[in-house]
Amino acid sequence: MGRVGDMQGEEGGSAQPLDESSRLRILADHDGPGLDDDPKLAAITRFAAALTDTEISVVSLVESERQRFVAPTGLNASGTPRSSSFCAHAMLQPDLMVVPDARLDPRFADNPLVLGAPDIRFYAGAPLLSAEGAPLGALCVISRTPRAGLTPLQSEGLRLLADQVMAHLNLRRQDRARRQSEAVAERTLSESEQRF
Repeated sequence: MGRVGDMQGEEGGSAQPLDESSRLRILADHDGPGLDDDPKLAAITRFAAALTDTEISVVSLVESERQRFVAPTGLNASGTPRSSSFCAHAMLQPDLMVVPDARLDPRFADNPLVLGAPDIRFYAGAPLLSAEGAPLGALCVISRTPRAGLTPLQSEGLRLLADQVMAHLNLRRQDRARRQSEAVAERTLSESEQRF
């Protein structure tokens, strides 16, 4: 597939370009059972909505064909097609992506999420980047009312909350890798004992 973004080297310069298959593999490493109902992520989205005075907040993970909503606040949906995803745009930005009125933005004016439910007008999304620099999705807040943007405090808060989402996803990833490694070690030991 095509290039998704640049992976960052330790010096902050570009390393090898990240292709879509690599991005999806890294996304799968961060996923896992219980993620949709994770209470820590739910607390983050509730706080993000309250902080920004918006009706909706979600952690959106952008898969190959759809975006999946994790721990949504104010939205009763599990995801949408990737083709209509605001977060697929936000995850590729170097900082917050803010859309004051989606009806007036040529990227989104004809979007089904603007023309119909959930009637997106205002959108702000903070990219979720893995340790490798892979864009996984976004922590976003949405309102059905257009607005000028976020205050500096709200902007900084959304960035910090996105960092908390990634810290939590990274802990889950490390824990799952540790458990898989332990299972392999136990299986190897058991096979060795049987041979002995």
